[in-house]
Amino acid sequence: MASDPIPPSVIGAIAHDRDGKPLGTVTAVYLDDVTEQPTWVGLTPGTHAAPDDDEVPLIAPVTGSQLAEDRMQLAVDSAAVHSAPRATRPDHLSPEEEAALLEHYRRPMATPGRGGDGTTTGDGTMTLAEEQLDVTTVVEPWTRAVLRIEEVSEEVLVPVTITRQRARIEHLPLAHGDREPGQAATGERQPSRSTGWVTLYAEEPRVSLERVAAERVRLTTTWETEQSSVTEQLRHEEVDLTTADTPRD
Repeated sequence: MASDPIPPSVIGAIAHDRDGKPLGTVTAVYLDDVTEQPTWVGLTPGTHAAPDDDEVPLIAPVTGSQLAEDRMQLAVDSAAVHSAPRATRPDHLSPEEEAALLEHYRRPMATPGRGGDGTTTGDGTMTLAEEQLDVTTVVEPWTRAVLRIEEVSEEVLVPVTITRQRARIEHLPLAHGDREPGQAATGERQPSRSTGWVTLYAEEPRVSLERVAAERVRLTTTWETEQSSVTEQLRHEEVDLTTADTPRD
């Protein structure tokens, strides 16, 4: 975690602890590597705006602090700031150093003159801290959809009624003595003969295709809600009472 190369408005502000006690001047701001949000501030005792090259500032958390004009009030007390682990470099916090700072400020501080073990406050009570999970949702791209039109073929059976001509022979009886013109006398053998060709007609199905609009389709989106679970390891503090028995003479 490196310090901000561009000094924000907090640089140069006079830092005070939660009780209003001056701690020094804000000379560095350390940003989170992921969120790029201010996480720690470096404090230099006194009122000069920039530390010496070899001077390592005090490190205090930004969480819970308030900034008004040139005054920054922290959410921790001066004892916690002065006893916090120091960084090896004034412009950078290593992951190990940041972990040590988090562990330090997570522990409750003792009030001088009472308790003396660094675990209780002046009124005999102690504050336990715990991590809480705050889950929110953000809208992110999920997938893409496109509407495509594909042409498919299917076999369609359509019944069709057709009509055709058919030839048949009709017999017409003749009365005795009837004779067609040019017919020879009865008893004479007639030569072979045939009628002319007769053309028969029939209907045939004729198919024509016409492309017409069938229906309209469009791509729409809707929101669907489903239940999802988030699993996270949360830490909390527990209190343990230890007593020391003094042997009697």
